[in-house]
Amino acid sequence: MSHKLSQKNSLTKEHTQNYRQYFALNRNAAGFTIKKKELIYTLISDKSDGAFIWDIDNNKYIDLTMGFGSILFGHNYRPIRKEIENQLTKSWSVGPISSLAGILAEKITIATKTERVAFFNSGTEAIMVALRIAKAATKKNRIVFFKGAYHGTFDSLLTLKSDQETKIAKESIPGITQNILNESYFFEYGSDESLEFIKNNKDEIAAVLVEPVQSRNPSFQPIDFLKELRKITAQSDIALIFDEVITGFRIDIGGCQKKFDIQADIVTYGKVIGGGLPIGIVAGKSKFLDAIDGGFWQYGDESIPKAKATFVAGTFCHHPLAMATSLKTLEILNSTKGELLIEINMRTTNFCARMNAFFKEKFPKLSIVHFGSLFRFVTPGKYKELYHHLLLNGVYIWEGRNCFFSAAHSDDIIVLLEDKIKLSCNQLLENGIIKT
Repeated sequence: MSHKLSQKNSLTKEHTQNYRQYFALNRNAAGFTIKKKELIYTLISDKSDGAFIWDIDNNKYIDLTMGFGSILFGHNYRPIRKEIENQLTKSWSVGPISSLAGILAEKITIATKTERVAFFNSGTEAIMVALRIAKAATKKNRIVFFKGAYHGTFDSLLTLKSDQETKIAKESIPGITQNILNESYFFEYGSDESLEFIKNNKDEIAAVLVEPVQSRNPSFQPIDFLKELRKITAQSDIALIFDEVITGFRIDIGGCQKKFDIQADIVTYGKVIGGGLPIGIVAGKSKFLDAIDGGFWQYGDESIPKAKATFVAGTFCHHPLAMATSLKTLEILNSTKGELLIEINMRTTNFCARMNAFFKEKFPKLSIVHFGSLFRFVTPGKYKELYHHLLLNGVYIWEGRNCFFSAAHSDDIIVLLEDKIKLSCNQLLENGIIKT
């Protein structure tokens, strides 16, 4: 396996080695072991179209990574590309605010049933701001978040464990010190213990942050827990923050808020809405968003900003190209009244059902779990070798293993994908890596 992949991806490996001394990239060391050393590299690609990518060795792959979930319509989607080209002829200046920003903000509030919107550069940045404005508005300083969630790389949320007695997040990652974590409580997601703790400590908790359906555990959808969490936080002046950077504009135009009929106080978005360009969005109630600019006022009267503002900033927060692609993405989704998302989600559901039926019969330790068009393979033990065989057979899944279907993943491409998955599973058996 190692020799075959090394031959297939020889230019990728050569390029990686040539620049390793200069280019610090954690993905190029993900899962490193001496035994797997020759298989540790990130695919390098300079061409993509529809549901496919090509590496620099000119190998073609069905792409299941899809820009970590940011590419909904397919790579090189003409309406999005055209929007970028058109905007380039006008402006990509970031001094004056783009005229598109206010228009997009209004349309986002309508789509998500929120009151105000602010734009940033990434999902991580959106999470950072959401927590900051929650603390500013509530005048409290503690936050609660949950094991298994992914909220980007903001320091206060980077841990793998908590103190058993206090539930304060504990230092566990180099560079993330205990002082940074001391205002963060860390619980099992969906636990009654967390609900009781929030009730008992409401006077110090500013926000509860959840990934409603965790991208690393998409089969767990604790709707009753979320509804109870909404009830408790509403009664306790605690901001309920939904991290919908991955699920927003993918599971539904209105995201998990609409699907579960739960309205959060603050919601963060990114990925899909940007149409492949960098963006982070903080949306929510005026009570919290007013902490960004002081709130609503108007010209020609005695009105003034009433809220005390915190500080946020960023050179590229309202980049005209990102504003243009986001507007186009929302336009396309609205034009189908959400039917496009329903179609992609159903295609994913049917694919997972067929594959799980195959796994149950032939490889019972394997399975696929999903939420909408996000899915993950469950690969215990030596079954993790499946990813190397998939790469060898022309299927690309990144190191974090989240997979996504896009509108470009047509029925015939999915049939081809299923054949490649079955082939890869059979190779695991034939090569003696697993036993049935």
